[in-house]
Amino acid sequence: MRRTAILYALLFSVAVSAQEPFTLEEAIQQALANSPTLKVQKMKNKATSIEVEESRLQYIPDIYLSGDMRRNLVIPATPVPAHVFDPSAADGELMYLKFNTKYNSSAGINLRFDIFNPEKINQVAQKKQQQKLQEYDTEIAEEDLKERVALAYTECVIADEQQKMLKRDTAYYALLLRNANELYLKDKINLSSKNDAHRAYNESVATYLEAEKIAGDRKAELLYLMGLDITATNVTSLLLADDIPTLLSTLEKKATPTNNPTFREVLRQQEVVDLATLRLKSASWKYAPTLTLNGYYGTNYYNHTLTPFNNNLWRGNSYIGISLKVPVIQSFSTSKEVSRLRLQQLMEQENLRDIRNSQEKERLNDLSMLQLRKENYRLNKENWEMSQLNESAVQVQFEKGYIQQSDLLSERMKIHQSRQRFLQSAYDLFSILITLGME
Repeated sequence: MRRTAILYALLFSVAVSAQEPFTLEEAIQQALANSPTLKVQKMKNKATSIEVEESRLQYIPDIYLSGDMRRNLVIPATPVPAHVFDPSAADGELMYLKFNTKYNSSAGINLRFDIFNPEKINQVAQKKQQQKLQEYDTEIAEEDLKERVALAYTECVIADEQQKMLKRDTAYYALLLRNANELYLKDKINLSSKNDAHRAYNESVATYLEAEKIAGDRKAELLYLMGLDITATNVTSLLLADDIPTLLSTLEKKATPTNNPTFREVLRQQEVVDLATLRLKSASWKYAPTLTLNGYYGTNYYNHTLTPFNNNLWRGNSYIGISLKVPVIQSFSTSKEVSRLRLQQLMEQENLRDIRNSQEKERLNDLSMLQLRKENYRLNKENWEMSQLNESAVQVQFEKGYIQQSDLLSERMKIHQSRQRFLQSAYDLFSILITLGME
C-alpha cells in the first residue's frame, strides 16, 4: 500500500502555478530590475557622480562668517619707557600698559581662496576617473548577473528534464515490479529475479527524490538571482517556458564570442592604469609652493563692561593679503610618495598586460571548447534518440520472452546512462555558450 501511494504521488503530483512560465529573457530582465546587488552598484554610480561635483566645489572661494566673545581673566600688560608718555619721568623709569579690556569680541566675514594649491591638482580628474571605474564595475556586475541567471535557468531546465525522465522510469519500474510479483506467485521466475525488480524500483524512487530536491534547489537559486521572495510556494509554482532545444536556440542567438564581456575587465584595468598615472602627476606637483588669498572684513569690541549693543564701542577691522607656503621638510615625504606611486603605476601596467593575455587565452580556449562541446552534444543526442528507439524494441523482446528480466534491467541501465550523458553534454554546451558572453 505504501509503495502504491508513493507511485501515485510521483505520477499525479501537480504543482498549482500562480504565475506564467518564465522564458530566459524574462528571467534576466526580472533579475536586472530586482537584484539588490545590482541596485547597490547603481547607487554607487550616483555616489561617485556626487563626489565629482563635490571636488569641483573646492575651487570656489571659501567665504564664511566668524565671531567670538571673551571675558579676559588676566589682562596682559607690557612695560614701556615712562618718558614716552610723561616727559618729566626719570630716565629708565618704566610704566605698564594694558593692551586689552575685561571684555572683547569680534565678528566678521572671512575669505580664503587657493590661487594655487598643489594638493588640489587633478582632484576633479581623479574623481572622474574613479567614476569611470565604478561605471565599469556596474557593467561587469550586470553582465555577471546575466551569466549567473542564465546558468541557473539552464540548471533548472536540465533538472526539470531529468526529473520528468526519472518519473517515467519510476512508473516503469513500478509496473515491472508488479509484473514480477505476479510471475513469482505463478512460479515463473525465482526470488532473485523478483528481488532484482524490487531493487530497481527502490533505486528509481531514491533517484527521483534526489532529482526532485536538486530541481527545488536550482529553482530557489534562480528565484534568489531574480530578486524574488524564496518561499516553498514560489519554488513550487516557478515554471520555465524553455525546454532544451528552445534554450539552445536562444543561447546560440545571444552568445557573442567577438564581444566577450570579460573584455570590460581589460577596459576597467586600463582606467586603473590611467588613474595611477594621474595620481603620480598630482603627487609630483607637491614640490610646488601654495599661494593663498586671505581676507577679513569685520569689527572688534573692547570694554570693561559687557555692553555689546553699544555701537560706539565697536571698531572696524579688515585686511586682505596673500600668503605663500613653500614646502621644505615635506619635500622628503613627497619624494617617497612619488616613488611609491611610480611603482604602483608600473604594477598596474603589468596587471593590464596580464589580464589582456589571460583573457585572450581564455577566449581562444572557449572558442575551441565550443566546437568540441557542440559535437559532443550532437553525438550524445543521436545516441539518446537511438536509445529511445531501442527502448520499445527491448520491451517487446522481453514481453515475448526472448530476453530475461536481468537482460531487460541491463538494457534499461544502458538507456539511463545514455540519457545522463545527453543531459550532461547539453549542460556543458549551455555553460560554454554562457561563458562566451550574452548580448
